[in-house]
Amino acid sequence: MKKTALVLIVTTTFFACKNNENNGAFKVTGHIENATSDKIYLEEMPFAAEKSIVIDSATLKNGKFELNGIAHQEGLYALSLLQGPRIMLVNDAKNIDIKLDVNRFKEYEVKGSKATVSLKELFTNYESQYIKVKKAYNTLDSLQEHNASDSALTIQKLQRNNEMEKLNTLLTNFVTTSESPAACLQALVMSTRTMPLEELQALALKAVTKFKDNENVQKFNTMLKGNQYPLLNQQAPDFTLNTPEGKPVSLSSFKGKYVLVDFWASWCKPCRMENPTVVAAYNKYKDKNFTVFGVSLDSDKKDWEEAIEKDQLTWTHVSDLLQWETPLVELYKFDGIPFNVLIDPSGKIIATGLRGDNLEKELAKILK
Repeated sequence: MKKTALVLIVTTTFFACKNNENNGAFKVTGHIENATSDKIYLEEMPFAAEKSIVIDSATLKNGKFELNGIAHQEGLYALSLLQGPRIMLVNDAKNIDIKLDVNRFKEYEVKGSKATVSLKELFTNYESQYIKVKKAYNTLDSLQEHNASDSALTIQKLQRNNEMEKLNTLLTNFVTTSESPAACLQALVMSTRTMPLEELQALALKAVTKFKDNENVQKFNTMLKGNQYPLLNQQAPDFTLNTPEGKPVSLSSFKGKYVLVDFWASWCKPCRMENPTVVAAYNKYKDKNFTVFGVSLDSDKKDWEEAIEKDQLTWTHVSDLLQWETPLVELYKFDGIPFNVLIDPSGKIIATGLRGDNLEKELAKILK
């Protein structure tokens, strides 16, 4: 069954966190207005998994519902409607109540779960600040395209850095004050997109100190310290897929150039939010022996084509339209999107996970 969801979070990797005080049975009740379907689902978002697991479902009766779950630990869950909004929640309480108007889905109300309320506030504040970051990047890109003066560029770069710092401060404050390991880890994962590695490692260490008995906080910290991408400094595996027009294109056809292989999908909100950054990088460096090769994990060709056009992604795109069943997931060793690898002219992978400001910094260093 295909489900289309408006996801209220910005990450593709989820964490279920150990907390023995918040285990056992829990119940989610509520009322939905203006639903486009009468089916509602409670999904578990497992640790380091790309797919959610439906643990209960119900049929709305006069807009009301009741869903039940059993957990061995505190974790992240999703309340979702078929072709409708998806609300992230934490099972830090035995009874959680949610009221939602689909026409104003970002204004949902939560009772009973302090951690779910805090996540709602985090997502709202993050989105608001991320819009400012995106605007600062777009303004800088426009100034560069129009050969603005050095002083104008310097001022705008300071503005960009200031907005990015505000975003990272928002995440840092949440991690340091959150009382929920599940919510804390969600913020840490969001931080991987914009925060410098050294700063993120220091933040993760604070979380480890706070949640000493939480195995998944420990795992996240270990991943940051020593989990190196297994294909780094190796030849990129070659593959051939079709463009939207049905033309087969091989990765090896780009040999001799720096290539950012960008794994994304039209349905992936974090990917769509990242696209302006990739567009800016492509426009800036496309004349310096650099290109982007877009690989979509879509299943619907129309959605894929519409996203390419709407986001103005003017580089080469391919897909086998198999979504997570594509063999490229195993071939390139990733379990979430957006994901990318940077390949040098010899075909070797020299960097991975280049998002936000890190993409611009890496390309500026290489393509002088």
